[in-house]
Amino acid sequence: MNRTAVLAIALTLLFLGNPVANPNDATENTEPELAKIVADYTGLYTRKTLTEWRKLFNDASTVASLKSDGSINVRTLDAFYSAQENYFGTGREISERLENVSIATGNRMARVNADFVLRDEAQEKRGKLGIHLLREGRAWKIVGIVFSYD
Repeated sequence: MNRTAVLAIALTLLFLGNPVANPNDATENTEPELAKIVADYTGLYTRKTLTEWRKLFNDASTVASLKSDGSINVRTLDAFYSAQENYFGTGREISERLENVSIATGNRMARVNADFVLRDEAQEKRGKLGIHLLREGRAWKIVGIVFSYD
């Protein structure tokens, strides 16, 4: 099995375990810097602030998702970001919101699990999202994302 497939499987397994005890208000007891990056993940996901959105990620981040045929698609941050630029380049009104957010933390790492709703003009697509973050000094950085549409 190649390295990319192993990484995607490992990230998927990490995202499936241990939800926080209070998923309806998971950010209440979360440190402010972590709560901000989770809010910025959707808040900065706009055509005008996409370059700021990219700064939430570590340069070595990977993004794994399921293709329509059920196979796993793993992209580098550069490939994923380029796809987002092209998507916003269509000129359509695009946004994303998170629901049912749960955040688990420990020893300078955090795992965010959420339902997401991607809005493209009047169309909405729902899915599940997992984000892994590591804290380097005082800064939280996204190091991995796994998502799938419902």
